[in-house]
Amino acid sequence: GYLPGTGDDVPRALENLNVSVRVLASSDVTQGDLSQFDAIILGTRAYAVRSELKSANSRLLAYVKNGGVLIVQYNLQEFDRNYGPYPFTLGENPQKVVDEGSKVSLLDRGDPLFTWPNRITDADFSGWVEERGHGFLSSWDSRYKPLLETHDPGQDPQRGGLLLARYGNGAYIYDAFALYRQLSSGVPGAYRILANLVSLAKN
Repeated sequence: GYLPGTGDDVPRALENLNVSVRVLASSDVTQGDLSQFDAIILGTRAYAVRSELKSANSRLLAYVKNGGVLIVQYNLQEFDRNYGPYPFTLGENPQKVVDEGSKVSLLDRGDPLFTWPNRITDADFSGWVEERGHGFLSSWDSRYKPLLETHDPGQDPQRGGLLLARYGNGAYIYDAFALYRQLSSGVPGAYRILANLVSLAKN
């Protein structure tokens, strides 16, 4: 399931991976049967443009608790309301990493998110365009696991770009890395990472 935000072409990228994707309407989120989806992705800055998310957020967390995978793409200050299953903070000036060639470190190469169906390596962060990402979290509850670290020259190391929290039987993922931009540019690593994200419930 995919709920559009401010605009990206992730649904087409999923179709390119032969993944069946349904673009969700507001009514799907507020009263539909979410359990039919292996994963739900929220479009970029969805919390800024989808007013229904504020009231439906508890339904999304219940979906995760019951075994679903929720992937939240980057947001800015409007998201700094602890919408996740555990507390986190974006801060008044959410960090971004604009050097598309900045080194990305995998903090746990054995994590399931990096091992199936694709084994993610440093090579998957080669050939990126424009940026690494923005809307990095500045702090988070210990139940979130940071998976990647990167930074611009002179910037403090940023670990708030890809976080995974197990919640009930499911998983909550916050992704500040600009996969959506890489997908539209045909960057292979972005497709491999996206495939792993949406496959997590099957792993």
